[in-house]
Amino acid sequence: MTELNLFLPITPYTLSIAENLIESNIVLPKAKNILVNPHGLDYKNELWDEVYNGNCSRKVSNNKFSRYLNFFKQILVFRRLNKQILKFKNVKISYYYVDLAHILSNSIFFNFCNIESRYILEDGLLNYYKLSLKNKMLSKRSVNYLLVFFGLKTKKFEGDITGIEMNIVNNQYVYFPKLALVPGKSLQIPFNKYSYPLNNKVLVLGQEPIVSFISKNDYLNSLKKVITEVKKEFENFDFYYKPHHHGKKDLAKKTLKKELGNSLFYIDENQPIHKIIKNIQPSMVVSFGSTASLNLKLILPDNIKSSVYLLRNNKLSVNKNLENLFSKMNINIIELDCV
Repeated sequence: MTELNLFLPITPYTLSIAENLIESNIVLPKAKNILVNPHGLDYKNELWDEVYNGNCSRKVSNNKFSRYLNFFKQILVFRRLNKQILKFKNVKISYYYVDLAHILSNSIFFNFCNIESRYILEDGLLNYYKLSLKNKMLSKRSVNYLLVFFGLKTKKFEGDITGIEMNIVNNQYVYFPKLALVPGKSLQIPFNKYSYPLNNKVLVLGQEPIVSFISKNDYLNSLKKVITEVKKEFENFDFYYKPHHHGKKDLAKKTLKKELGNSLFYIDENQPIHKIIKNIQPSMVVSFGSTASLNLKLILPDNIKSSVYLLRNNKLSVNKNLENLFSKMNINIIELDCV
């Protein structure tokens, strides 16, 4: 029987991990590598034997009608892709996925009887503390019935959202195996440790989606405070700003341009930061609680300064799991009060 590696990444970050595993010869070397790509991510064509593409967005709109419309667009794409890969029903499959709250990932996980092994791809903090299906779409019986009607049989389940606690899940690939949920089933994602001389480059990882909980002015003012601290550290510097892949990418551009002028380098490409960090080579990394800070701390030289600004108000929940990870990685934590 033929064997294949079936990958279903759902973000640029998880796709980069999938391609890393292939390039590092960690997956079955003689098996075909199949990419199921429902969200139209950019991929390295040379790594894939077959690719099944979709174009549905994962962005969540504030408009209720737009959310429902996007949901049905996703269902149509998922159904088409599911039918296309049914041809692999007589093939031994090693299945690589992200989480089981994702409809197509869930449907394949529970309904492809020829899956012989299951592996989870890290998706940031998701793999480091327990998160259930509670309050997720697939926790609702009515949604699962609706999906069956559309030809996508899904299953509600107990335990962590990734399925790592299930006996049928072999392992998860993460950057910090010892810190992950279920360390005994956690494997190291290959990475290269960079080395370069210090310079006056500062990288700030934006967190635009947070304006759903704080005002735009609060977010922009927090950026100004970061700039003030950077000016204390460096007399002359280049300021690299990468907006979050969700949210309004130009939210901070005008303010940063006014504050920094020609010192500003605005990174608006959709590549995960760890894929382009070598071209930046920063001496300082600042974020607003992004889990990318953890991965950069792992791969950047040990003498690079790393800080996270945690914005506090009564609408923002405190994630102690994340903050503990920052502390364990010796990332400096700075708290900022917002109205």
